[in-house]
Parts: sequence; C-alpha cells; structure tokens
Amino acid sequence: MLRYFLICLTALCLISFLNGCSGSNNDKQSSSSVEDESPVDSLIITVQGVEGKSVFELTQMEHDVKYLSSISGNFVDAIDSIPGNSDYGWMYSVNDSMGQVASDKYITNDGDIIKWHYRKF
Repeated sequence: MLRYFLICLTALCLISFLNGCSGSNNDKQSSSSVEDESPVDSLIITVQGVEGKSVFELTQMEHDVKYLSSISGNFVDAIDSIPGNSDYGWMYSVNDSMGQVASDKYITNDGDIIKWHYRKF
C-alpha cells in the first residue's frame, strides 16, 4: 500500500512539474513576440524645440554629435560618444512622431519635444 501511494505521489508531482513548465514556456513565447513587435529604446535624449531651429542644430547645441552628411541631409551617427552600429542607431521623434526627413531638414517650433532614441533596428 505504501509503495502504491509513493508511485501515485511521484506521478502526480511529475505531471504538475510538466504542466508548470509548459505553461511558463508559453508565457515566454507570448512576451517575446510582444517585445519583437514594438521597438525598445536603450537610451533616450530629450531636447526642447526652438522656433526656426532644426533638430540637428538644437542637438548640437547640447550634445557632442557625430554625423554623416549627404545630399539628403545630415544623419546622426553618434551622440555623446555613443555610436550607431549594425544593430543599433539613433532616430529622432518630434512630439512623439518619428522624423521622416534628415534631422537638419526638420525645423522645430517653440515647445516641441525632440527625443533621440538609441534603438535596435
């Protein structure tokens, strides 16, 4: 009788353990798929807009900026010695809308909130 009880107890523990593992595995899959859908910033730098000044000008006034110049405009490569690479890079938003032009082409207004996002591509 004791032997039967121990076998049943062991089987019950094993079933509970396996159910717990499969449930947590599903949770991990769900959370990782959510993370993959929305970008995650490693760092955000905020700058205030000033009437008639570009995002690039304002950023240069407050931070050390390395950039690449092209016919399309200046594209920020590094801010305060934090460079972009093949996985991460700098992108800006103004009033929570991502910039659609080079940072020197976007002219701000007083009160605009500029955010530079160091983000995984």
